[in-house]
Amino acid sequence: MKYFPFFIILPVFFVSLQSCGSTGNSGTETEAVTVAEPSPRQAMRQASRSEVWRFVYCVEEGTDDAGLKDLLTEMAGKEPMGKRIEVVNCDAVGADDMSTTPVAIFGNRLPKGADSLPVSRHESGWQLAPGKRFGGEDVLFLPYMRNPWSATPGVAGLFVSANLPALVSRLKVEYGKQPEQMFWPNWAYELHRENGDLVYGSFAGSSWKFDPEAEISLKAPGEAVSEDGGIKIFAYDGQVSESEVGKVRKNLTLIRLLANTTLNVASDFYPEVHLYPSLERIGLRTGSMAAIQYNEQEKVLHLVPSFVSAEDLRLSFETWRPFVDWEGKPGSWDAAIALVQRQAGSALNGYAERLAEAQRLEAAGLTDMRIQENPSRYLEEARLRLQAGAVRSKAEGHLADDLRTLATSGDLNALPSTGTIAPATAPVLKLLPPTQTLAGMTFAHEGYRIHNGYGGEKIKPSLDSLGKLHVNALAIVPYTFMRNPNAPTTLSIPNDAGQENDWATMCSAREAHQRGWFTMLKPQIWIGGGHWPGDVDFATDEEWDTFFANYTYWIMHYAMLAEREQIGALCLGTELVQTTLKHPARWKEIIRKVRLVYGGQLTYAANWGEEFEGFTFWEEFDAIGLNSYYPLSEKDDPTDEELLNGARRWMSMAAGVSRAVDRPLWLTEVGFRSVDNAWVNPHADGGDRNVNGQAQARCFAALTTAATETPELKGMFIWKWPSYLGRTSRRGTGKEFSPGGKPAAKVLEIFNHAWAKR
Repeated sequence: MKYFPFFIILPVFFVSLQSCGSTGNSGTETEAVTVAEPSPRQAMRQASRSEVWRFVYCVEEGTDDAGLKDLLTEMAGKEPMGKRIEVVNCDAVGADDMSTTPVAIFGNRLPKGADSLPVSRHESGWQLAPGKRFGGEDVLFLPYMRNPWSATPGVAGLFVSANLPALVSRLKVEYGKQPEQMFWPNWAYELHRENGDLVYGSFAGSSWKFDPEAEISLKAPGEAVSEDGGIKIFAYDGQVSESEVGKVRKNLTLIRLLANTTLNVASDFYPEVHLYPSLERIGLRTGSMAAIQYNEQEKVLHLVPSFVSAEDLRLSFETWRPFVDWEGKPGSWDAAIALVQRQAGSALNGYAERLAEAQRLEAAGLTDMRIQENPSRYLEEARLRLQAGAVRSKAEGHLADDLRTLATSGDLNALPSTGTIAPATAPVLKLLPPTQTLAGMTFAHEGYRIHNGYGGEKIKPSLDSLGKLHVNALAIVPYTFMRNPNAPTTLSIPNDAGQENDWATMCSAREAHQRGWFTMLKPQIWIGGGHWPGDVDFATDEEWDTFFANYTYWIMHYAMLAEREQIGALCLGTELVQTTLKHPARWKEIIRKVRLVYGGQLTYAANWGEEFEGFTFWEEFDAIGLNSYYPLSEKDDPTDEELLNGARRWMSMAAGVSRAVDRPLWLTEVGFRSVDNAWVNPHADGGDRNVNGQAQARCFAALTTAATETPELKGMFIWKWPSYLGRTSRRGTGKEFSPGGKPAAKVLEIFNHAWAKR
């Protein structure tokens, strides 16, 4: 299927948008041209094209600027994202200057002409419309809004506080080291309260109005919930259980003891510990969804204790950072921790299992491959553990020398070695295949934000609604990106908090497991320029070599994630038509390597038509995967019987493939839009077709009837269901694939209830 998920990264913020209109006198009367106001998203897209910017600082007369001008000048000097930024006093610029260049305003007052902004200043402080007051040391970030100085549609940004030292301090924390972060706003507004509370706001759909229902408030903690043993622990955004506090305290005590003993030091240092109730909350607070993260600058360890095991705490490099002081070559801190953990060895429960995991990766030939941008944390950890394990024996006195050498070289391979550790021969434990017929749904990360994507709390009601449809299986789809399908490149692993990062992906899988559902991890490549995975093709053997090397690294990362999370099935690829038809031997090698580290079911999602019907190596998989968007009828007005016959035709063909290779058939994708003639070209965009929920329901009725007649069919994953229930109502047109709230939902509810019991 050629599908184009709504996957938009919003690039930047404040710029005056110029439009063209004819106003000249040509001898005939001309009509005024009305320029439609862009939505916030459209304005931000346009803003990304601007190369010259203006930072305007506005400070009340007689007030010290607390270093604001110097900070803005420093940030501008770094030319973030290649922008040339002019820093000026608001008293030195006129309305024309404010309207013709991108502008961001900083300070403790507003410039002239700002009356229409949603922020006002009064005697007792500030107010953000419609009625949210702030003052004292509160700081407001309003990264983009209508530009009141521009006659054409435009936007401007505002960063203000009544207290300039507080504003400067907050700007340093948020943007001081990485000013480019200012150009990627996540929120319509951010209100940083003096007491540590945070308020995040969003626009309502495509309008410039704020959405009160989407506002998120984060409360600062009160007193420490524990100070036992010298470890000060705070609970953010809700209470944590005593057992979770105890787990954290016990393992940090153990880590410090092991680090002190191994390094022969007597440190009494513990980091301050901040605990969070969920990945959503740690992500909103820190900008990262990692459940274990250490902020070296602030000496704070951030944790989601409910999400990590005691073993995770003991073995994470992050929890060891506070206890392994390091001033070595950049990038070598993890290597030092790997060496110290190896020295601790037998006293570190779980270490042997992680080493065996690394050995299996070495047997697959993956530990020598490295990428620079967003490398796999699983493969990097394995590489370092193997290198540390190959360093000379743990005899007393060697560790200090080895750490000194590592500090200057930055490379564990530079240390005296006893040779590599032999690859593990014990195979990974196999997971049992599903015993039930899979009534599945593809779960789409369609929030694109921390709070409504895979790792947000909104997934819970969304999954609960699937439970009412008697769904018992979930496909989870983290994306990577290729800009050009004919130019091989590194396949990055999402890491940003709003993306389908590992932690968010794990969160969705765990929520499904808690409901007793089968899970399938289905990593996919999103192709730029209007292309689809079927366009991936290369002209030379060297390009194919590069592609498959990068693909192997990428998919092995997800094989490791799937094994750690005990995900029931891994889909090795989706609709990569030319790769499977031209290079089956290369795919067989990927399958061999994946089976060394992952014990679940393997499948591949072949595109309907040429790829599925020409596929030659289904015997290598545990299940046949078909992304089916075969037409059910070419007619405008087919009868229900004609639609059923259309479904039977391709279902019978697929069942024949299943029998020929003795593998169960899974529909790894199948779906229909709620539009007129949904049966004619199921994969196509809704276009100018009318919304028609009944047409979608008729298609599903034909599909499910044909499914009940096909014993070879053991699983079906409907495309698709959003990660939060507000997705369709807020952004949708009614033409989406999702059956939610449509007649098709009842068809699936009845079918799933009976079919899953087969």
